[in-house]
Amino acid sequence: MVNGDTAESPPVAWKGKGTSGAISIAVHRMDGAASDGIHAGSSIEWWFVHGSFAGQNVQLRHFMISIFRYDLTRDKNATDDGYYVILQVLDPATGTQSVVSRGERRIIDDLLCRQDEARSTNLDRDLVNTYIDEIRSYGPPAPVTLVQQRPVVVQDPFSFSWDDIRFTIYGDEISLSFGSTGDTGPCRFRFVPQSPRYHMENIGASPYRAMTYVTRPLLALSGTAGDEPVFGTAWFDHQWGNSGWFLEKPGEGHLHGWDWTGISGRDGSSWIFLIFHDPESGTVLARNAFAFGNRGEVRTYTDFAVTPSRFWTSPVTRIQYPVAMEITVPEADARLSVEPVADDQEIPILGFMRAVWEGAARCSGSVGGVPFSGTARLELQGYGYIFDFRKYIAYHTGRIRTSIDEFIPPESGAGEFGRFADMPGGIRETDALNETIIRPCRDLLTREKKYWRPVFALLLLESLGVRSEDYLQLLSVVPELTHTGTLIIDDIEDNAETRRGDLCIHRRYGTDVAINAANTLYFLPSILYSTHPDLTTQQRLEFYRVTLDSFIRGHFGQAQDIYWSKNLTEENLDLWTRQDLTGKILQMYEMKTATAAVAMAEAGCILAGSAPRVRDACVAFARALGTAFQIADDIQSFEPMQNIPETPCDDIAAGKVTYVIARALVLLDAVDRKELIRILCSPAERQRMDAQKGGVRLVRKSGALEVCRGEAVAMLDEAWHTFSKKVPPSEHKVMLRLFTRSLVQAGTMRY
Repeated sequence: MVNGDTAESPPVAWKGKGTSGAISIAVHRMDGAASDGIHAGSSIEWWFVHGSFAGQNVQLRHFMISIFRYDLTRDKNATDDGYYVILQVLDPATGTQSVVSRGERRIIDDLLCRQDEARSTNLDRDLVNTYIDEIRSYGPPAPVTLVQQRPVVVQDPFSFSWDDIRFTIYGDEISLSFGSTGDTGPCRFRFVPQSPRYHMENIGASPYRAMTYVTRPLLALSGTAGDEPVFGTAWFDHQWGNSGWFLEKPGEGHLHGWDWTGISGRDGSSWIFLIFHDPESGTVLARNAFAFGNRGEVRTYTDFAVTPSRFWTSPVTRIQYPVAMEITVPEADARLSVEPVADDQEIPILGFMRAVWEGAARCSGSVGGVPFSGTARLELQGYGYIFDFRKYIAYHTGRIRTSIDEFIPPESGAGEFGRFADMPGGIRETDALNETIIRPCRDLLTREKKYWRPVFALLLLESLGVRSEDYLQLLSVVPELTHTGTLIIDDIEDNAETRRGDLCIHRRYGTDVAINAANTLYFLPSILYSTHPDLTTQQRLEFYRVTLDSFIRGHFGQAQDIYWSKNLTEENLDLWTRQDLTGKILQMYEMKTATAAVAMAEAGCILAGSAPRVRDACVAFARALGTAFQIADDIQSFEPMQNIPETPCDDIAAGKVTYVIARALVLLDAVDRKELIRILCSPAERQRMDAQKGGVRLVRKSGALEVCRGEAVAMLDEAWHTFSKKVPPSEHKVMLRLFTRSLVQAGTMRY
């Protein structure tokens, strides 16, 4: 998914070739002693080492450590730094990696203090607010950890100690040690320079840039992993400056991203390719290329091209990264291919970037007509920013639509029908089934809709720590087909004319066809319970139980709705109002609208093997969501349509006593209440357009819309708080929070 928004097309950041965006940067070789300690005048600084190691009894491993320093100073007369560390060890044989993503707890306080800066960028404003609220209330998304303990930092010689991590620079040499990661055991490394130290000024894309970049591309590594001797090579970078590296202007403006490629040749030469881009538009903002020879010589290039040859989409974050590159430098007659040793080298981080792709790679090709090979590292930053949350949800709805199309294709043959009904000799009459089941069902299925039930199911499952890919069809088909069946029956019962902007199914195909098609949609999805390869016998039984429970609750809720509509008189309405009508309506919503959300919450908990306390919290949240969503839907019936302040109301025309109407009856004075009751309880009167408009005006006048809106949001917030006590923080949980709240909040039914 590009920029975390959509996976429909690759990034366009690669259009810039030739000298587009190229900036000539002076590179100085530094042969004398230099300090790699803290530069107090910079707002951000980091020390970075990556490399690989192996030993006689230790298989090849790739590693990376980045130590970030942030200036948290609020008082100009004082200094206050916060630190964040990313440590990664990759086993290329298995593709598994161990990651530490750890920050000081004080960084959260700083993030909260600077939230206006985040809102001033081009990020999705609702996502910024939700992310900040979630980390303030429940902590950062896993696996990011925050600790109260502060690191011990010494300026000269520079040393950094934090729990099991020790990093020291003394003279030209560097030492690094850290605790067990994966199966390597504690590691202790010493790095000795094998190349000069190079110094570059004003690296970045912004006119406000002030980043200094120091690199030493080749270090010899020796040390131990566990108790075993290991040897290898490494690369060291040190950078400092201001936020112009990340932003259009320090503290504000559009966000920037970058792709850094560092290549170490077996001949002792090294390359750096650095491209800054606008993550939202893909525009190349600045680009630099540097070549470091094996005798210490250095060249800069402005005419070069870096073109993605392959993309990888994270199954966790849905971010799409260009993980493989083709690089050409005409002046050097260089043609290089960079391919990762493993695709999944994504690292979750704290903040709105969400994650970065930071990984080891191989390089092959030619330079000057001579074969070239070596190791490489890619650093892909900025692809996780979300500028429009609707595109993030659209990515999920696209997956859902595809999954439903695969389950019930537009035209099915004997083989497809045979999946659903195993008949001796196969299904002989497919035309009838296509015309009376597939066609009417897909007619309604393919009309514009929100898909909120399966989106909720997928986000909830991932919030419980289970990747949704293996269960995508199950969690898409079951709620969506079942819900579509209920709509067909509802329209028959209501004698409705239109649904989702077109004729109701029974109006177009006949009542007999509609009833049979709807009933088929109730049962057809359950085929997946018996055919899904990853479900245990117990899980299959649980799914059948949940389905039957939801059918019973849904029909009980529909029975109440029908009863109130069929028996709506002034006398009955007065009686019902005195008998807690609003409470009964809420329970009807729980049984009717919320039952699908509850079933999906139970399904997620079944798949995740959740403990009973977690399951109870998930079900309670789903019940609150379904109920609050129905209230919000009721409110929309009384909201003015765009540019049409006076609009008819289907609920009044149908004589439906919704929660909004019931609350209005309580809030109105006696005269207005009597008038609204008169309109509602007269089948002839409520069909008149002016009477419908009069009823709408009375409901608006009562203040019920504002009251119900506040109650719906409060209902959801209370259930979320309980849910969050049982389900740990994660990125998926942040997305679930924003998605569900947007469904309910006034004017934000965006999905």
